Amino acid sequence: MVKSMNTRKVQTALRTVGIMTCPAAGEVPVPEKFFFRKLTLIGKELGLTVFVFFPNRIDWQRRRVVGYAYSAESGRWEKGVFPFPDAVYDRCFYSNRSTYAAYREPIRRLMSTPGIHFLGYGLKGKWNVHQMLMRDERIEPFLPETERLQDTNDIARWLDGKGELFLKPQGGSHGKGVLRIQKIPNGFGVTGRTSRNEPVCYDFRSSRRMLDWVRQFTDGRPYLIQRYLHLNTASGDAFDIRALMQKNRKGLWELTGLAVRQGAPGSVTSNLHGGGHAEEAKPYLGRLYGDAAGDILETVKTLAQRVPEVLEQHHGRLVELGVDIGVDTDGSVWLLEANSKPGRSAFAALPGKQASLAAVRNPMLYAKYVLDTRKGVPARQSASL
Repeated sequence: MVKSMNTRKVQTALRTVGIMTCPAAGEVPVPEKFFFRKLTLIGKELGLTVFVFFPNRIDWQRRRVVGYAYSAESGRWEKGVFPFPDAVYDRCFYSNRSTYAAYREPIRRLMSTPGIHFLGYGLKGKWNVHQMLMRDERIEPFLPETERLQDTNDIARWLDGKGELFLKPQGGSHGKGVLRIQKIPNGFGVTGRTSRNEPVCYDFRSSRRMLDWVRQFTDGRPYLIQRYLHLNTASGDAFDIRALMQKNRKGLWELTGLAVRQGAPGSVTSNLHGGGHAEEAKPYLGRLYGDAAGDILETVKTLAQRVPEVLEQHHGRLVELGVDIGVDTDGSVWLLEANSKPGRSAFAALPGKQASLAAVRNPMLYAKYVLDTRKGVPARQSASL
């Protein structure tokens, strides 16, 4: 249920944090309700007023936004009109190009509005992130060979040279829209997931039919071709490691936690949204790699801790990163992706709650640090929209 407060202005504390997001369907159009409720309650403990607002509901003349605040007293999300927030925590996910186009300009304008501090600026697509990481000599050896898909002739060239490849959308998440394409006896095999996260498994006798199908599948969306890595257990289950890097109460980067994400049987990705599950990283790697697990884990940690520093050098301010790291069947470590708006479901699924709690608390602790020391915080802004 939602209590409407359209007729009066909501009174807020001096220091406010606005969670900026795209509206969801339903009477209360707040996505990630459980996560945002926790942020609100933690913020209150820290002396911050936290509310959710939408980029398409901004009154620029009166410096007001329409949004929702969670009331611990009523246990409800209450609609209201709020003054511009002092700090903005960006959790906007764009479902399609039209949504992105509609929100792009108001977010740009909000970024340049005096008195508003964005905790971090969202990264661009996967290709842009890959190019920034390639500049660092310590990270470059861990990046799999990657190029932009220009047309299906690129796929034919890769298959001729390597026999298999991984195809992923530049702006995708949750393993949606990814494909593994490989040469098989008498044709080509294609497995993966649609943009709706539905499983895909086809065999094609001819290259032409396979490429025609891929062309229709990608539908003009920007894609990347990447070297296919054998990131799976002996039984063939795909897995990777999610490292959550966050800024803490002192404004410093820290490794909040590591979690292994194992995909559903037969899946080409490890994403939990495709039916996978999460486990603690150390024992999982120990079972797979034995005595080598310790060195692998240290490499994973070192790599994860290097990524935020490199990306901030080239992109601008960030607040947190989900760094996805793969380990192949030979024990080699690979940096797969870095996401500036990471989920937390992998840590919530682990038996220990320390990382899960820190994953939620750190954004508000960092927001408090920023607002406490705002005059001393660098205000470099990235042109990420």
